[in-house]
Amino acid sequence: MELVESLNLALKHIEQHLMDETDSEKAARQVGLSRFYLERTFASLTGMSVSEYIRARRLTLAAQELISDDAKVIDLALKYGYDTPESFTKAFTRFHGVTPSSARRMCTMLRCQNPLAISIQMEGATRMDYKIEAMDAFTVVGVEEKFQMDSSQQEIPKYWDDFFKKGLHEKVCPMFGICFDADADGYFPYMIGEVLRPGMKVPEGMLTHDIPAHTWARFACVGPMPGAIQAVTKQIYSEWLPTNGTYEVAQYVEIEMYSDGDTTAKDYYSEVWIPIKKKA
Repeated sequence: MELVESLNLALKHIEQHLMDETDSEKAARQVGLSRFYLERTFASLTGMSVSEYIRARRLTLAAQELISDDAKVIDLALKYGYDTPESFTKAFTRFHGVTPSSARRMCTMLRCQNPLAISIQMEGATRMDYKIEAMDAFTVVGVEEKFQMDSSQQEIPKYWDDFFKKGLHEKVCPMFGICFDADADGYFPYMIGEVLRPGMKVPEGMLTHDIPAHTWARFACVGPMPGAIQAVTKQIYSEWLPTNGTYEVAQYVEIEMYSDGDTTAKDYYSEVWIPIKKKA
């Protein structure tokens, strides 16, 4: 199944189950995608996470019901997945800019998130430099933390700062930043580390992961961190993967490769590696 078709089927599943406890895990399972892959591609194409989209759709419907019916706030809170009227009111106000009571009492502007349908239309896309390379299996060693997709772009740079502040770069070389597939709760492991060399002892408190042999698409990235590599990663998922016509993701792991040098420099070089296979 083509990626764009899978994404639209996932959106259809979400819309059909808005009143259930649906999330990106259930939607991804319905269309045979990894949760991480669905989240990463969806965010790259839409600028929001799946959970943000679900929340926006529910609050859109809640507002429509609030101003057209006599429904009580407590009933709307329970119907749209909130444990208390207070948590519903807080979310409603953050999204619409007014409280439920004000929305009902006043003629005021409300936000509306219509159901999405994804299509790809390329217009003057930025050039991408990449190469396809078959690589043997290897083992990585390093430190690891779990992150949620919603906040990962803000939290992972902080994790790198802490890595250096703690002096962990003296125990393991920070040549890789590696995203592994998300778990059922939507958290994905992220490792900072290097290749485990023959005879190298695993430093205390650190972990290892085996990376199978794969063909990799290796994308060049030039510019200061973290913005440059975040921009290339977004471009991979929003442009290259949906439109290349030949390759799809083979396993749900994503590697950032960092070179030596000044990471704030305009000419700093890094790469993003995606394991790929030819489409059936």
